[in-house]
Amino acid sequence: MRKEKNAAVSLYLALMMAVMIPILLTMIEGARISAIKLRLECAADLMADSLLAEYNKELLDQYDILLIDTAYDRGSGSLDHMLQHLEDYLSYNLQPSKEQLLFSDRDLLGLKLESAEITKVSRATDESGKVFRYLAISSMLEKYGIAYVADVQDMIETSSSQQLYDSDIEADCSDAQGAVDAIEVPQPEPEYDEEGNEIPQNWNPPEKDDPAGNVHTVRSKGILTLVCKKEVSQTAFDAAQGVDKRSLVQGDGYCEDWEERNSVAEHLLFQEFIMEKCGCYTEPKENSHLQYEIEYIAMGHDNDTDNLKAVAHRLLLFRGGANTAHYFRDSYLQSEAKAMAAGLAFVCFMPECEAVFEALIAAAWIYAESLEDVRILLDGGRIPLIKEHEDWNLSLSHALSIAADAATDGKAYGKGLSYKDHLRLLLYLTPEQQRLDRCMNVVELDIRRVPGYEHFRLDDCVAGATVQLVFRSRYGYTFLMERRFRYV
Repeated sequence: MRKEKNAAVSLYLALMMAVMIPILLTMIEGARISAIKLRLECAADLMADSLLAEYNKELLDQYDILLIDTAYDRGSGSLDHMLQHLEDYLSYNLQPSKEQLLFSDRDLLGLKLESAEITKVSRATDESGKVFRYLAISSMLEKYGIAYVADVQDMIETSSSQQLYDSDIEADCSDAQGAVDAIEVPQPEPEYDEEGNEIPQNWNPPEKDDPAGNVHTVRSKGILTLVCKKEVSQTAFDAAQGVDKRSLVQGDGYCEDWEERNSVAEHLLFQEFIMEKCGCYTEPKENSHLQYEIEYIAMGHDNDTDNLKAVAHRLLLFRGGANTAHYFRDSYLQSEAKAMAAGLAFVCFMPECEAVFEALIAAAWIYAESLEDVRILLDGGRIPLIKEHEDWNLSLSHALSIAADAATDGKAYGKGLSYKDHLRLLLYLTPEQQRLDRCMNVVELDIRRVPGYEHFRLDDCVAGATVQLVFRSRYGYTFLMERRFRYV
């Protein structure tokens, strides 16, 4: 018998292989593309995290702010430095086994970075420093929350409602003194004898005793000699090199998804950032350039002496407003001033001048009390914002004989507001942009004192960036990727 072989199965398998092989190869290539995309995503994320981890440690330690310093300890900052670090991280992330001896040539993806470009960058000084301010407020929000400034807001509202910011006790003293000096003592009527000759009179005009006592002399002295017990710092800096004066390297402003922070509470949070991170006369910051940093931010002079002098003078006026408000509520103090004025008017034979004398005595008393308040505050004591009768420091006799040569010992109150609390109230009056510019100047001055950071500049510091990356695979694929990264 004759048998014939059946090749149907072989033919079927041959035909199926012709169909399956392209499918399998397509699946393998699709898997390769998916693996490439996943590797690129992971590599880009690791690159961004690595760059953000290169923050300036001194900025974080001293100010709780994260910024990439593009100087990278090389003296001057440049985006080229950051770009080089970016490329190094990506190269390693794409080929982590490149430096290994085994299996280093078995990369099934074959990826490499072809080009990288930084298209957008947010520098700390962009938009007049609003990027820096955003980071500072974010730091305070993370640590304390928005309710942290509730007490400060209450103090400011109280000061404004009592019109303490508008007072000028020095002008009040000058006006009252001018009114006394303008008093004209009337000459007696001439008398004549029977022959019509004027009879000489043994008359001398009554002396106008100075109702202000020593206060008039004290006001002509330098205020720091009257209120400071310890030596005043003479430190200065070159204001022309400050952020607000020099030409800055410009970036592209706010990061795209940052929100504006312009509420009253957020303004106060930035003020509290200044109060917490900067030093002042009573609590100087260790290893700072200026000894009175908060005073500088409030007043803006280029040396410690002038800043402290300006703050002391402003505090004198502020306390003058608070003490004036209390004086006209305290009938006992008013009765003392009225009694002394009546006595002086009687001695001078000018009862009509009693009101003028009383006004000068009151102004001098309030001035001396305000000066004593400033002395106590600068000595580390506390003073209530609005006083009660028992909080009044000076008797009338003590006030009018106040020393004009040196600071005296005042009562260091354990209640009320400290010197820093009063600085908060004065700092509130400083325009927001000036506070921001001067704060950035302080930051630069302090960081430059650290060895290795002598040329530190905030406009070299980056808060976020957008980069465009082009990758190529040796299997013929090219990928374009845009990646944004930022702090906060």
